[in-house]
Amino acid sequence: MYNKIETNAIAKKRYCFRKGFLQVPIGKKQEFKAKLMAVIGITGQSYFSNILNKGIPNITMSCYEGITALFQQYGITDVWEIFSSQQES
Repeated sequence: MYNKIETNAIAKKRYCFRKGFLQVPIGKKQEFKAKLMAVIGITGQSYFSNILNKGIPNITMSCYEGITALFQQYGITDVWEIFSSQQES
């Protein structure tokens, strides 16, 4: 009676800035981390650790640009790793 229509799920991406964070000099890590948390809009250390290791799912453009700009202030241009949500990191 009804035609079956298959729709593929939209591929969800995770945007991970861990690659860039590892390039921040050790002496500036705490200062940088505080600024980064302010840009993202979070206060919890455990949540920061979670998004550092697993990435941010479907990041907003303003958040992406803010994080990228902060890394550029520290001279870091190779920041992002992008992978599908199904892939485990």
